[in-house]
Amino acid sequence: MRSLLKKGDKLKRFSDGKTFTYAGKDDSEDENYGHVEEMAVPVYLPDFEKVEPK
Repeated sequence: MRSLLKKGDKLKRFSDGKTFTYAGKDDSEDENYGHVEEMAVPVYLPDFEKVEPK
């Protein structure tokens, strides 16, 4: 999923609908993890969906 995102993309968390801003990949080689601006730890990207701009 990480390869489909670019810095600044909005992501919505499935569990609660909260929106985050994608900040970039994390230090691992795992495509399923990345950073969002609102959190200090890497997040599991399959728990989010990309919000398409209107």
